[in-house]
Amino acid sequence: MSRSETGPDALLAANLSALGRRFPDLARLVEAAREVELEPLTAASGEPIARVPGGALLHSSRDPRAEASRVALTALDQGADTTVILGLGLGYLAEACLESGIPRVLACESEPGALAAAFRLRDLSSLVSDDRLGFVVGGEPESLITALELSGGTRAALFELKAATAADPAWFERARRAAERWNAKGAVNENTLRRFGRLWVRNLARNLGQAAESAGVEKLEGLFAGMPALVLAAGPSLDLVLPRIEELSRRALVVCVDTALRSLLRFGAEPDFLVVVDPQYWNWRHLAGLSSTSSFLVSETSVWPAVLRASRRGAFLGGSLFPLGRRIDALAGSKGQLGAGGSVATSAWDLCRIMGCSPLWVAGLDLGYPGGQTHAKASLFEQRALASGSRLAPAASGQAAALVGGTSFEAASAEGGRLRTDERMILYAWWFESRFARPGSPPTLSLGRGGLAVPGLAPGSVEELLALPDRRGEIDEALGRAEDMARALPGSAGERRRARVAEGLESLRAQLGEIEREAEAGLEAARAGRCVFASGGDCGPWLAALDRADAVLMGIEARDVAGFLLPPLAELVGRRARDIGESLERSEAIYRELAESARYHLEVLSTADLSDPAARNRG
Repeated sequence: MSRSETGPDALLAANLSALGRRFPDLARLVEAAREVELEPLTAASGEPIARVPGGALLHSSRDPRAEASRVALTALDQGADTTVILGLGLGYLAEACLESGIPRVLACESEPGALAAAFRLRDLSSLVSDDRLGFVVGGEPESLITALELSGGTRAALFELKAATAADPAWFERARRAAERWNAKGAVNENTLRRFGRLWVRNLARNLGQAAESAGVEKLEGLFAGMPALVLAAGPSLDLVLPRIEELSRRALVVCVDTALRSLLRFGAEPDFLVVVDPQYWNWRHLAGLSSTSSFLVSETSVWPAVLRASRRGAFLGGSLFPLGRRIDALAGSKGQLGAGGSVATSAWDLCRIMGCSPLWVAGLDLGYPGGQTHAKASLFEQRALASGSRLAPAASGQAAALVGGTSFEAASAEGGRLRTDERMILYAWWFESRFARPGSPPTLSLGRGGLAVPGLAPGSVEELLALPDRRGEIDEALGRAEDMARALPGSAGERRRARVAEGLESLRAQLGEIEREAEAGLEAARAGRCVFASGGDCGPWLAALDRADAVLMGIEARDVAGFLLPPLAELVGRRARDIGESLERSEAIYRELAESARYHLEVLSTADLSDPAARNRG
């Protein structure tokens, strides 16, 4: 249906009908909206276009489809799996992105009237019926972050129709910043994988016995429903709370992150739950030499192995976030997922949510450097800085370097002033903000002073928490039930579970071996085909060999495990290949990385330890 075949009213009705089948609330908003003014025009190609007040064209006056197709291809060059379009216009770019193979598109408009105007000028019913297209229209532009999270994508290409966004530049600028912040999270995830991917795999192989034996965090679901919880992080404001920790612990469940434990023990108290998720040896140093035997450990299967060997009241593990760990979880039994936002404090908060605690009080969650401090005074960070100071290089010098170096900058504080923070902490703050906004999230109050302003994090005081009734009896009773949940399976049941994991590992090793062989064969075929192509020969047989290798690899269940350590595809293949030779060269890089990853997993899993952790600890 074209504009020449039907009038604007019929176009609007057809488009609204298609939109209403997927987004009925949005369709009602668009129907009731005051339309944005657009002057209908026709491009040289015969396609409908439009001009906004002020003379700016929404699309190419020659061929809007061709223009959109050229732009859409740049999203593939960026390795994007999602496209964010600021200003839908008449939909040409959204259509081109979907046609190019981008899995999902999010179209953003500050006013529903912009959609109403577009719906009168062009038949967009097929576009808005496509399940791969989503909308962010009106309201707070930061809701784009939620839409991106729900989309399942990992990297977004960002495009802007400047003629459309000029109508409300402030709204679209906020939407742009939201998309960029979400992309920054993806970059952090890629860098984290690059730094720790092999360490996660290695640690998991050493922790397989614990992974098979330990209870999952899902067992704790709702155990402390309606009880207040106090989450202790290691920021400077923790020092304001600890002098009264004994009184506070009678009114709230105490959940402590690893970096805050040293400070807490200094006041003669132990937490009810200790949360540790960092896989590094240096993070274990925060706990080395400390004893908290009355605490339950909450951790992850890829944590530094010494963490899981330490004495404690019991242990609960969260489900793994990467393929090898998820495969082990499937063999050993579901454990439930503990939220991960890059900081152990995010996991501690999510643990409280899982356990049903409400409200949550947080101390030391400053997400910045109030008063020029980086950490609580008794933390290992602070103690190490003091111990390493000298007359010519005092500890304060190192602290100053932390405050002004790298990506440090000023942002709004919760008290209305300014606070020094950095990009890493801003990402943590975004995680908390997005979780606070979710329906059913427990109200969260900060006991800190002068920390970063985070929407949804309300101010609180020690006096308010102390005014709550004493509930330590109820808390201890629930902790007793947790102790029963944390006990290892009885001997025969534990043996059966370990046998199941051992059998699954044997199958996994066989699959990884097959992946290594096929990837090596693909590497040789790509290399030979490239040489033949360079000499002007027929590389058809080698391309057929690659097709066969790909078919075999795609049929191997463990391909996700071997693919885990590969660099991002955009990094491996870069821009689109100019010819078959360049395409074969990119294929070589992929097969080489895949073979190396499979080989590394095989080497590490050859040392996997499935012995009974309780027996090892007794020994």
